Amino acid sequence: MIISAKENYYFMFGHFAMDICSGALPIIFAYMYQEGKLESLASVALLMMASTILNAIVQPIAGMLVDSGSRPYIMSIGIFMAFLGVMFLGVVENQVLLYVLVGINGIGSSLFHPAGAKMTNVFGSVKLGKSLSIFSLGGNAGMAFGPFYFTALFMLFGLNATLALCIPGIIIISIYMMKNRYYTIACTKVKLKNKKAQGKSQDSENVKGFLILMAVLFIRSAGWFTFSSFIALYYMHELNVQDEIATLLNGCIGAVGALATFIGGTMSDKIGYNNLVKVASLASIPFICSFIFCDNSISATVCLLPFAFFFFAAMSPSVALGQKFLCNHVGMATGITVGLSMSIGGLVAPIMGRLGDIYGIEATMIAVAIYITLAGLGSLIIPKPNKA
Repeated sequence: MIISAKENYYFMFGHFAMDICSGALPIIFAYMYQEGKLESLASVALLMMASTILNAIVQPIAGMLVDSGSRPYIMSIGIFMAFLGVMFLGVVENQVLLYVLVGINGIGSSLFHPAGAKMTNVFGSVKLGKSLSIFSLGGNAGMAFGPFYFTALFMLFGLNATLALCIPGIIIISIYMMKNRYYTIACTKVKLKNKKAQGKSQDSENVKGFLILMAVLFIRSAGWFTFSSFIALYYMHELNVQDEIATLLNGCIGAVGALATFIGGTMSDKIGYNNLVKVASLASIPFICSFIFCDNSISATVCLLPFAFFFFAAMSPSVALGQKFLCNHVGMATGITVGLSMSIGGLVAPIMGRLGDIYGIEATMIAVAIYITLAGLGSLIIPKPNKA
C-alpha cells in the first residue's frame, strides 16, 4: 500500500471545515452582543471560555487516545460535534443551552486537532514542516472564510444563518468515511514501522524543551485569544467602523494568516523550526505595539496585517517543534501545542473581557501587546530539538 502525501490536502479541507465554525464564533457573539442577546463584553468572553474549558481537559486525553491506536474516524466525530455546537447558537434563547452548545463545539475541536495532525504526520513525515503548514493552512483559511461566510448569510437571514455552518462539515465527513479503511491501514503500517525503530528514538525526547515551548505558547495564546475575541468590537467602538465591515476584519486577518502559515511551515524545513519561531515571534512585536497607538482604521489595519503574518508564520513550526520534542507521543504533543495552549488563552479571555468592561476595550489591546512581547522574548530560550 502506497502512503500518499496528497492525502494531506483532505486533512487540510477537514481543518478548513472545522475552523469555519471557530472563525465564525467571535462574529456570532459580536452580532449577539450588538442585538442585545449578550449583555456585556464579559459575557462574550465567558462564552468563548466555555468553548475552551472542556477543550483544555479533552485535548491531551484525545491526543493520548490517538497515540494508542489507529482511529482516523475521530476526525469525523470532532467535525460533527464542532458544527453541531455552533449551528443552533443563533436560534436558541436559553443562556444555559448556549453554554452547552459552545462546550460541545469545544469538545469537537479538541478531538479533531490531535487526530488530524497525527494523520498529517503519518502521511507527510518526510517534510513535516510543509505537511503541517498545509494542514494549518486549512485551519487558517477556515478562520478567514468563517467570518465572510457567516456575515454574508447574516445579512440575508439574521442569526438563523448559524444553521448553514454545517454544510462544509457534512461534505468532508462523507469523504473521510469513504477513506476510513485506507487511513486505518496507513496508521497501522506507520505505527509498526515506528515501533521497530523505537529503541533508537526513545532517547530523542526532550521534555524540558517541550515545557519551555509550552510556556511560550501559553503566553502567545493568551494574547491571540484576547485579540481575536475583541478585535471586531474594538474596530466598532474605538475606531468607529461600521459593524459589517468590522466583523469581516477577522476574515482578512485569517487570510493573511493562511498565507503566512504556508510560507512559515515551508521555510522552517529549510532554516529550522526553532529559528523560524524565534524570528517570526520577535518580528510581530513592533507591529502590535504600534497598533495600540493608532487612532484610525487605516493605520491600525496597516499595523495589524504584518502582525498577523508574523504571528501565524510561527504556528506550524511550533507544532512541529512539539512533535520533535515528544517524538514518541505525536498525538499528545499536538493535543497540547494546538489545543491546550489555545485553551489557556480562552481561560484568560474572560479576565480580559472584565478588564474591557472596567477600563474600556482599548485596555484589552494593550494587554495583547504585553502578551505578544513576553512570548517573543520567551522564544529566545526555546532549545533546539535533539532531532531536527
